[in-house]
Amino acid sequence: MSHTQPEPQNFIDTQYQFARHIRDPEQNPAPDNIEQRRMQIYRELFYNNIEGFIANAFPVLRKLTSEEVWHSMVRDFMSKHRCQTPLFHEIAREFLIYLEKERDCTNDPIFIRDLAHYEWVELALSVLDTEIEPMQVNPEQDCLTLKLNTSPLAWPLAYSYAVHQIAPDNQPTHANDTATFLLIYRNTQDSVTFIELNPVSARLIDLLNEGLTGKSAAERIALELQHPNPHVVLDGAKTLITDWIQREILIAVQ
Repeated sequence: MSHTQPEPQNFIDTQYQFARHIRDPEQNPAPDNIEQRRMQIYRELFYNNIEGFIANAFPVLRKLTSEEVWHSMVRDFMSKHRCQTPLFHEIAREFLIYLEKERDCTNDPIFIRDLAHYEWVELALSVLDTEIEPMQVNPEQDCLTLKLNTSPLAWPLAYSYAVHQIAPDNQPTHANDTATFLLIYRNTQDSVTFIELNPVSARLIDLLNEGLTGKSAAERIALELQHPNPHVVLDGAKTLITDWIQREILIAVQ
């Protein structure tokens, strides 16, 4: 009488078991055919690499999070999220998606998603592979007559919290009554910086990106504000637009 021998685990099955264990060793046993000493090395290398990338991408979030909570969050990310890219610098974007869609943030700071997005933007802009053509502006030309958009390297954003001011000793407990508007951009020295906008300058940016000239945008804003002297709004818009062109925040519509 012959005895059927169990088939050896195929290579693909071993790979999947290996990956499941690396991601979440508490819930998934290691493959039997790999020495435990080597498995421990793999576990530590993988975790330390992922944790290091996330900590470097979100330095403020890391500072204000306790050791226990931080490492629990990184492990939760590794076990729950399925990354869609092999690029290391995209790990931060994947972590952001995890925070937005997969993590239960009930016990996290109420601003965690806004803060993480703000920190991710700095990394995303720093590695964005985009070149822009600086505008050649005729000094005699009125910049209010031009059609302008924000550069691909300039992102106007609105947050419910003053994310640029959050620190371990400055953690908001409730959302602001009005949004915090930031214009985050990569300057000509390839450094990422920001300008804090007020609601009026943020509205000006939005209207320019909708296709209005500076003049039309300023007139629209003056009407919305019911400003008694629209020329003040026009002069303010001209000053802002001139500055944004010089900083290469605004470029001509192609």
